Amino acid sequence: MRLALAIAPQRSTLYGNLVRFLAPAELAASPLGGRLRAWEEATIAGQAYLLADLDGELTAEDRGLLGRLATIAAAYEFFAGIGPVAGPLLRPIEPAWAPFLPPELIETRRYRGKTSEPFTAALLNLALFAGAYAEESDRRLRVLDPLAGGGTTLFTALVRGYDTAGIEREREDVESTDTYLRQFLRGIGVPFKRTDERVRGVGRRFIFTIGRGGETRTLTLALGDTRDAARLLGGLPGGSRFHAVVADLPYGVQHRGRVMELLREGLPRWGEALLPGGALALAWEASHLRREEAIALVQEAAGRGLQVLDEPPYDGLAHQVDRNIKRRDVLVMRHAG
Repeated sequence: MRLALAIAPQRSTLYGNLVRFLAPAELAASPLGGRLRAWEEATIAGQAYLLADLDGELTAEDRGLLGRLATIAAAYEFFAGIGPVAGPLLRPIEPAWAPFLPPELIETRRYRGKTSEPFTAALLNLALFAGAYAEESDRRLRVLDPLAGGGTTLFTALVRGYDTAGIEREREDVESTDTYLRQFLRGIGVPFKRTDERVRGVGRRFIFTIGRGGETRTLTLALGDTRDAARLLGGLPGGSRFHAVVADLPYGVQHRGRVMELLREGLPRWGEALLPGGALALAWEASHLRREEAIALVQEAAGRGLQVLDEPPYDGLAHQVDRNIKRRDVLVMRHAG
């Protein structure tokens, strides 16, 4: 069958054609990628589409997956024409997926240096699709962001219905994210419980239990050094290991040393936090640290614990963001256990 997948609109011109660039890679990496025969870009009535030819019919699970693709706003079955009626004709496909919390949780949180929301969601999907849990992305998985910043990855995972945890060393970021989440949940009338815990010798964490009855999810904000991940995450509800780890590394020439330090010292801790078969996706500015250098650092730091995926579609994710970030790339790794 042929699908017409509407490319999600960019709300900011800062990121240009980022979503359009990422859409084919995200689709190819997804569980639908194995049935993808061909694809092409098209514009229909002024809207950008990805026209994709798939083997077989769509199941309810497929429709749910289409609804969770970060780069796709809506999915349609495509017809060049039906009988005497000339096309293109599009029949909407019900996504069969509902968010755990309103997406506005992600969209209304504003802070300096916030990464594009579709990119964050695509990065999360790339990690989930690369691991052993790709076919289970509709169930209650666990996601870690070891460099949580203002919480965009955490909120993206929570909206998808995942349990999530983040580590951030900047007190202001943790406290503002904590305040924002409490205000948002109260504003939409969603009940939650919050505990404030000291983690002896390494930091502090806020643990949210969100929702009603058996339909709850947890979000943990840990204030501390990501290299202390094992202790900061120890004893969490549901465990201290995760199906996916997602991190957006610092950008800028002045951060090259910091990025190399994180890969050498932080990455082994993040790999240890993965469940067997889990996967990790990292974004970084490759104009200051080339892909070959990053892969070498990963292999040196993680040894055989992480397998770098350096074949299509994972080897073609480098792109320009703006005049300052000239080449952002993504490295995806799978737990070798």
